[in-house]
Amino acid sequence: MDNALPDVRAGIKTFFVVPDLSIFPEECLKSFCLHGYEAYFIHDDPYCPLISKIHLLISAFSETILFFNIDRKVPGIEWSSFIRKVQRTYGARVRIGVMFQKLNSAEETRKLERLYLYDIGITCGCIPLEYQRNKNLPLFLNVLAANKANGQRKFLRAVCSDAFRISLGYKGRPYRSTIRDISLSHFSCVFPDEPPEIQLMEKIYDVQMNLRGTLCTVDAVLCLKRDIEQQPIHVFVFRNSQDRDGLDYEQQERVNTVVFNYFSNGVNEFLHKLFDAERLRVSLARGQASSSGGEEQTLESLNIDVNKLLESVT
Repeated sequence: MDNALPDVRAGIKTFFVVPDLSIFPEECLKSFCLHGYEAYFIHDDPYCPLISKIHLLISAFSETILFFNIDRKVPGIEWSSFIRKVQRTYGARVRIGVMFQKLNSAEETRKLERLYLYDIGITCGCIPLEYQRNKNLPLFLNVLAANKANGQRKFLRAVCSDAFRISLGYKGRPYRSTIRDISLSHFSCVFPDEPPEIQLMEKIYDVQMNLRGTLCTVDAVLCLKRDIEQQPIHVFVFRNSQDRDGLDYEQQERVNTVVFNYFSNGVNEFLHKLFDAERLRVSLARGQASSSGGEEQTLESLNIDVNKLLESVT
């Protein structure tokens, strides 16, 4: 997991742009991960313009969904014009939705829907947020499901470092193994010494997992053995206390935290470096513009060498 950065650009990414944290808190992102969705918040700042961040997101990730909070006032941005330009500039490279606090007037809501859904042509919905924050999580889970924001992935899978280990007993002997990757449905591992002769579909009880300090005891069924680079890999499927696929609640929460941190830390580190590089570029450009009377930056005038920026942060 220490080497997460090279993989962070893969898969569908959903970004909530300048969200209202009072009714759409950051805890929602962890719940989205539980259901197989990668989602992140993008905030505004005066040193890396939002216009540049949107361009970098769409350029850096192959599959991007953006939900704009159109209630948020951002200097220099009129949302309908801005979103129309984003839609026209990037076309099928991005899918767009908007969110706003629920309106009391049905007519005002219909006007917004006509503007964004029909006039501008966004495809991911016009989402009225509830004032009660606990209602917005299930609301957006339905929105993400409708937009197939997890792609082909039912569960997110974290790649692990050597700090992720398991201990199990088999036929009276203890065995230790290093976990290669883990999700809410399964994990794969490598036994450094002679592996146990576990049969396919055999259930192992009380597997003790140390997920870089997070401890879990689980049951699992061996579902696959394969060799990768002449190394035998064992793949186990989790089984809960009802002997069904999956984990019990407590273990599920712990494993989900591990998976969420893997993606969150990797993507946010990548974005932090990417936006820092752009902040430096903007600062230099503003210095040159002020000395030469340059014009304000627009979508059409963006001149970001994205490949060069990406090379500088990966």
